[in-house]
Amino acid sequence: MTALALAAAVNCRNAGSSGGCGECPSCRKVAALTHPDVHILAADGDEIKIDQVRQTQADLALKPFEGAKKILIIDGADSMNPSSANAFLKTLEEPPGETLIVLVTPLSQSLLPTIRSRCQEIRFLPLPRPILAQALMRKRGLSEEDAWFLAALAQGSLGRGLAMDVEQEKAVREELMALWSRLGHMNAGEVLAQAEAFSKDRDRLERLLDIGVEWLRDAIVFRVTGDERLLVNVQGKDRHLQWGEGISLQRMLADMVLFTTSSRLLERRVSAQLVAENLLLKLAHG
Repeated sequence: MTALALAAAVNCRNAGSSGGCGECPSCRKVAALTHPDVHILAADGDEIKIDQVRQTQADLALKPFEGAKKILIIDGADSMNPSSANAFLKTLEEPPGETLIVLVTPLSQSLLPTIRSRCQEIRFLPLPRPILAQALMRKRGLSEEDAWFLAALAQGSLGRGLAMDVEQEKAVREELMALWSRLGHMNAGEVLAQAEAFSKDRDRLERLLDIGVEWLRDAIVFRVTGDERLLVNVQGKDRHLQWGEGISLQRMLADMVLFTTSSRLLERRVSAQLVAENLLLKLAHG
């Protein structure tokens, strides 16, 4: 959202000290992602490919069509593979005139050192959960409970919170938690079949890992403090009580390590099938 706000301000016809006006044709086009001089480069599948970078370079070589500058926003810049990153480095070394390039990433250390050294790094701190929840209630008309839930999931990002579907988030948690509860009753072949299904849907596997960390975090916090106000999903309080009755705190902590390690392996491009098999087999028979 900040990158788009910057793009709007740069090309706004009535820009003021607080940025773009939000009303002129240029600002409206940026908001609608239809401005001809604002280009967004994002992963095609799991990574940003060299062909995407080359097409973007060709687009940037042209003069601005209607704005003051051409703007490139690379969303998830850490997903560039080595070939695309090296190709993009040439653009940073010799940027076309009247061009502004913004790299967006939560993992700046994953970028090539030669890319990082040519960028000005600006860090954004996450919004506190109460402030973000209030903003979601105001902008989306959510109940306090749902706003508090999404505010925790959004991890301080207003843009993420605005984009999330609260009912979908609840449903996917029910689905994945139901699977987790069934794993202990499955044989090895059935567990491996589930792992294979997850390996073919990397997004779903990443969701499983994120939700697993969230669930375990809530279970551990509730076990130690008994304070439901600290939970991500307050609605899951009763399930935490029921699920945690026969599980030791030591086992919860071990499963937390398993989930976080699996997430790091995926980030390092380890085979999704190997990650899924290791995770589900250990959850089922660990």
